[in-house]
Amino acid sequence: MRSLGYFSLIILFLILGTFTFGIWSASNQILYPVWKGINKDFQECGIEGEKVWGKFCGNIRLTKEFHFREITIPSLNGYNLPGWFVPTRTNGIVHHKGVILLIHGGGADRRELTRFIPFYLNQGFDVLSFDLSCHGEAPCFVPGLSFGHRESRDVLSAYLYVSKKYKNILMMGSSVGGSSILVSLPFLKGVKAVIVENPMLSFEKLILDSPESARLPSWMVRILFGLVMSRGKFDSLSSPENSLPFASSVPLFLIHSKNDSVVSYQHSESLARIYPGPSDVWFPDSGSHGLVWEANQSEYETKVRNFIRRNLD
Repeated sequence: MRSLGYFSLIILFLILGTFTFGIWSASNQILYPVWKGINKDFQECGIEGEKVWGKFCGNIRLTKEFHFREITIPSLNGYNLPGWFVPTRTNGIVHHKGVILLIHGGGADRRELTRFIPFYLNQGFDVLSFDLSCHGEAPCFVPGLSFGHRESRDVLSAYLYVSKKYKNILMMGSSVGGSSILVSLPFLKGVKAVIVENPMLSFEKLILDSPESARLPSWMVRILFGLVMSRGKFDSLSSPENSLPFASSVPLFLIHSKNDSVVSYQHSESLARIYPGPSDVWFPDSGSHGLVWEANQSEYETKVRNFIRRNLD
């Protein structure tokens, strides 16, 4: 009987150990997402990374495709964010309308949206892209993503950085970047238009709606949810779902593929219903998470161009 008791105890410890390791590993994947073939070293870029972000993974230091300058943006979080400023005039664009801020997604960096620079330059906008905290070359005092909690203050900081110089300010963001714009939207009253791709309602709904969560018991999902927030030092209150009812003046264009397997397009459907201000939506059938433009380039650019013209001209 004693040996049976020891055996049962060992089995219990193994089960607990496996569960703990699994939950911890899952929280790592959520807090530290990794883009395939891409790392924080801007000098390195894998083949898979180039397929997604372009030559040299969108590093304009190496492509030398644009005239640009390195900038730093003081963040309300207490550190400086590195960025690139690409002006229209020194890149051969005569007409000048304003500036657009490009906000990358979670686990990415400012190289991710480099592929959009030619499009926005040709629309007459200076382009400013920067690394959110804990991404790319930005400082990381609290490791990991916070799904809009800290990142939204970085977005607000970038807005304050350009607001004294520009009358016409646009913003474009993808995934966590887009969600961060929406969290800060009540404070972005001077922004003329916002284009957001594949945002989430909230971190909680992102986790609960994921296919992985559907395969787990609800109590395990709740433990994972709490562990991620505890390790990442953020709460679930800062969310697009909670912020949008307090904003109404900025025209909003929500773009979300029905083929998105990371964040369901139904999140954007709900956000459009919540937002009391002017909004447009587009839910194409093709394009994976963060790659709507690649699957629908001509239609994408036409719709975004028309949206900007309606709200700026």
